Amino acid sequence: MRSSSPFLLRVSVCVGLLLSPMAAVCGNTSVHSKFVGVYQSRLSAGPMAGPSMNVSLGPDGSATVTEDAGNGTRTLFGHWVDSGNQVLVTFDSAQGKAMEPPMAFQPSHDGLQAVTWNHAAWGKANPPPMKKGGAKVKEHYWLTQNP
Repeated sequence: MRSSSPFLLRVSVCVGLLLSPMAAVCGNTSVHSKFVGVYQSRLSAGPMAGPSMNVSLGPDGSATVTEDAGNGTRTLFGHWVDSGNQVLVTFDSAQGKAMEPPMAFQPSHDGLQAVTWNHAAWGKANPPPMKKGGAKVKEHYWLTQNP
């Protein structure tokens, strides 16, 4: 009887160790879909000519959008959700400023394309398509806004 007690303890520990990674993966509800990542209209560094848009979608639901419709770069912070066939981004309110309208992005070839945006900011221009990959938009923001 004494020898079966350590055996059961070892089996219990082994089963616990095998199931703990599964519980960690299954219990993580904050991880979003295949859309997590960085999307950029330009993948190279250097001076930007023409309109640009860069979007960072974090696994925790955070979103950063840096856009330039030709009248100066601005960066917006908010949250995103995967609606199945689109990515919907809502922005945090900035103190003393009007609430920024939400944006919607649709999957396109190797990236995202804005389908709903602030037409007051963009005028007649359409946001350019973005490819997935590159540095985080937040890093780009800090490097370009705080030299």
